[in-house]
Amino acid sequence: RCVRVTASAKPQMPQRVEKVAAGVTAAAGAMLASPLYAEAASLSPSLKNLIGSVIAGATVFGGIFGAVYFVSNFDPVSRK
Repeated sequence: RCVRVTASAKPQMPQRVEKVAAGVTAAAGAMLASPLYAEAASLSPSLKNLIGSVIAGATVFGGIFGAVYFVSNFDPVSRK
């Protein structure tokens, strides 16, 4: 019985990935160093209130969903 194993490696691909990662990192560093991006990253009061409202709504919805789920598992309906 003869077994043939073929393997190939492309060393150029990891080099490309490393170059792209280095370029993205350099671009992100340049953007973060700019004072214009730092000013744009600050949240306005209305945006803070919107995010807080969304989080509060999700918490209430999650609590209601959790209570319904708990009660439905705790008190199953048996039909004959």
